[in-house]
Amino acid sequence: MGAALQLFRNLFMAGLLAGALVACTSDEPATNTTPETTLSEEARIRNRLLSETRDELKKWFRFYKLDAHADTLFKLREVWEVSLLTFPVNDNWHELYQEHPKLFKPSPDKATVLDIYTYERVFDKKRRGKLAVAADSPDSEVAIVDPAKEEKTRLMFCGTPCQFDDAWWRSGSEVIVVGLVQETEQEYYPTLWHINLDTDTIRQYTATQAANPDMKKNYLVDEVFDEL
Repeated sequence: MGAALQLFRNLFMAGLLAGALVACTSDEPATNTTPETTLSEEARIRNRLLSETRDELKKWFRFYKLDAHADTLFKLREVWEVSLLTFPVNDNWHELYQEHPKLFKPSPDKATVLDIYTYERVFDKKRRGKLAVAADSPDSEVAIVDPAKEEKTRLMFCGTPCQFDDAWWRSGSEVIVVGLVQETEQEYYPTLWHINLDTDTIRQYTATQAANPDMKKNYLVDEVFDEL
């Protein structure tokens, strides 16, 4: 009888211990990544990019009336890998670079420049040395140019559906470009491209609201070329 009672006590205590271990384990936070965690991290990345770009390119956000609600308008549309291609610069590139440096965005180390405006565009000088676009192209290009080597490395290329408006260097290996993407025949949507040169990837964030600038103005014409 005593042996049976002792066995019962041992089994009872073992059951209590096992229950305590299960309770402790269930109270620990889960370490697995859930879809909600991934979405939250993606939202943080997007909001940080938008906040930093808004600080750098205030004029662009004001032009398209995006200041107040940019964080909720832009959504990740696409991520793709980019194949970097290198070409010689055009014959007149150095002349433009020397006479109109505002067309180009110097890299943090000043060794290269970002060029989003000169691809297949013909510029004429206006009065007081300013530029006018004499001939344009339906195609656009984002390139990093090495003036010393007279070479450019293409980061992005787009036809009629795109317009590259402005850009800045987030770091020596990250470039942010803003502009428009055509979604329908009449509607263009503000877009941000994040180009990562370390991973050779591009992330495209597009607004869910069509661009509606005042008086149907064009950012390139009214805010870039007219200011040179």
